[in-house]
Amino acid sequence: VTGDKDLLQLVNDKDNIEIYLLKKGMSDFESCDEKAVREKMGFDPDMVISYKSLRGDSSDNIPGVRGIGDKTATSLIEKIGSIDEIYKELENKDSKLRKEFSASVIKKLEDSKEKAFMSKELATIKIDVPDVDFILADARTHDFEREKVVSLLQKFEFYSLLKRLPGAENDNKDAGKKSKSKISLSKKIIKVSNENKKQILLDIGKEDFFVAKEVMLVEDLFAPHNFALLIVTYKGNYFFENIDSDILHIFSSEKKTAVGHDIKNLIKLLKLNKIEIKAKIFDTMVASYLINSSTRAHDLKSLALRELAREINIADNQKSLFGVDPQNLIDEVLVTFEVYTIYKEKLVAENYEELYYNMEIPLLSVLAEMELNGIAIDGNMLAKISIQVNQELGKLEKKIWQEAGKEFNIASSLQLREVLFEKMELPTQGIKKGKTGYSTSASELEKLHEYHPIIAFIEEFRELEKLRNTYIDVLPDLRNKYTGRIHTTYNQTITSTGRLSSSDPNLQNIPIRTELGKKVRNVFVAEKGNILIAADYSQIELRIVASLAKDEKMIEIFEQGQDIHTATAAVINGVKLEDVTKEMRRAAKEVNFGVLYGMGAFGLASRTGISRYDAQDFIDKYFSGFSGVKKYMDDILKKATKDGYVETIFGRRRYIPELQSNNFQLRSAGERMAVNMPVQGTAADIMKLAMIAVSKKINIKKYENKVRLCLQVHDELVLEVVDNLKDEVAKLVKQEMQNVAKLEVPLNVEVAIGHSWGGLK
Repeated sequence: VTGDKDLLQLVNDKDNIEIYLLKKGMSDFESCDEKAVREKMGFDPDMVISYKSLRGDSSDNIPGVRGIGDKTATSLIEKIGSIDEIYKELENKDSKLRKEFSASVIKKLEDSKEKAFMSKELATIKIDVPDVDFILADARTHDFEREKVVSLLQKFEFYSLLKRLPGAENDNKDAGKKSKSKISLSKKIIKVSNENKKQILLDIGKEDFFVAKEVMLVEDLFAPHNFALLIVTYKGNYFFENIDSDILHIFSSEKKTAVGHDIKNLIKLLKLNKIEIKAKIFDTMVASYLINSSTRAHDLKSLALRELAREINIADNQKSLFGVDPQNLIDEVLVTFEVYTIYKEKLVAENYEELYYNMEIPLLSVLAEMELNGIAIDGNMLAKISIQVNQELGKLEKKIWQEAGKEFNIASSLQLREVLFEKMELPTQGIKKGKTGYSTSASELEKLHEYHPIIAFIEEFRELEKLRNTYIDVLPDLRNKYTGRIHTTYNQTITSTGRLSSSDPNLQNIPIRTELGKKVRNVFVAEKGNILIAADYSQIELRIVASLAKDEKMIEIFEQGQDIHTATAAVINGVKLEDVTKEMRRAAKEVNFGVLYGMGAFGLASRTGISRYDAQDFIDKYFSGFSGVKKYMDDILKKATKDGYVETIFGRRRYIPELQSNNFQLRSAGERMAVNMPVQGTAADIMKLAMIAVSKKINIKKYENKVRLCLQVHDELVLEVVDNLKDEVAKLVKQEMQNVAKLEVPLNVEVAIGHSWGGLK
């Protein structure tokens, strides 16, 4: 008898094992034999482990295969079989798995193989436990040095264990300390019906703020009737399963604050429902990103441990095979409520209010808008590229086999390792070795270039394979069935510098300089009657360096509109601008960008082909010619070591504990971060302000359904505009981006126009 569905894997008619699955309390249950499990799950009990291995289970910390949902997991099991059979099929290029399932699913399986088998182990209930002799007296609590234990647990952020220590209620600790206002909220949920809806909306209307959590009823954001809503206030917890405009208009009151954790998805749903969001928005995930800048853990589970010393289970935010149960979500919504009361005070105390309310929160709405807009792709062009790439991969495969003297699976690191280091006996000196043998990673293979031509072929094969598996074969599956467009997801709380990243697809990783990378970019197109406009900040990081360093020579170069790399080469080499050679400019460009990332003589020499002596001389002359840059780097390191952090022009901080490390490599990495973060972070802040400014300008009636903000990649914004507005909008965007921040030198924006992203001119 259990409420845990994991135990369904133990059901066995032969051994007469049946599970009585509790629904609500001991009186409401269902009997599950093999037939009942098949009817409920869609497969036999012995496949429950494989289902969990694929689907994952956040409540049990089982990761599963990222991106595989209920339907795909069930389909894989029905058509292929167990997790072992699925991955066995994956090794075969002509397998049923590869024919039946899309390239997107195959990629997800390949990327998460290790996690899938770890999930299998986590999901498997051990039934071979031996008899255990246990004496209760042996479990008696012994004396321990409490101060040392508390200190150790605090150091490693084991807040849940701290709570369980005897006398924990007396601990005076910062981490895990609740807000001054004691919060005691009920977990009872009131389901909203037609009978009580009016009164509940009146009650919510009297509150200053509420916490909101969307519950996805179907996975697709653009599907009709796709979500329910859980609202929590001081007065009660309300579950709205049938959504209408009356309910959603609580987000239209300027007097309200709508609180959520990772609230962007809900903002998108509100926009799709034509709700004008006037309520103040507070996102605890984004607040944590500013307040706890030295960690990447901004998920709600981490926040609960860090701020409340509480361990919570996170339920999947969507309908499962067993329907929607809002009770599964109540813990995380209540934690969001409590963390909000803590973070709104911390933002004030740590002077983050302006950055949070004027940059990060307005940006949420812009990102939601961009994700909804998406961008069109040319399917026919993509199909042609796919054929070309497959042909090229076939040729490379034969070249590699010919060099190796045998056929093997090039994508298998195990087989590649055997071929390179055992059959071909390539040198292993200096090659990293792990538990399974010598590494075949890109950085390790690079060391073998001079020993055999097969290495260059393998690198080219991998690059093509990566582009095929990440973009060429995957993009068609990422096209939304309702909109026909690609809708990437922008991640606001991942990078340590404040820069945005994107996923599904990752637009930042499309190569810019390679021919194939350009072809992939050509696939992203404007719809008929429209055109794409790209506005790109020119050399923004170097302009920020000039401003931060207040280097007179660099400021002069930018103010005169000279090419910074040519001018740098002229300064270093002591020649006139017109006498700078291509080689001089290339070396100057490497130094201009490399110095910020801690590149020394060895790095410059390897990237330019000059000797280490000449490279060091080049760097010395650079710092002599641009003495302000050298002084800035020295000053920022001293300040960072003293303060423990660095910050951008706009006040975004990054704490760098590595600067205090006794480990030379860690300390050196910290020094590179200290020099680089204010530059990269300021560039990120400027781009965010530009996105907000441009969005504000184009979201007017005149441009409705005519101008769309589509992409943000590196220092570039891409818009889709009706053809007859292209010149007007290009001018507007350039003006907004150039005037969004005032530096010591002018910001310069280059605008290009075209029908495809790769063909902009």
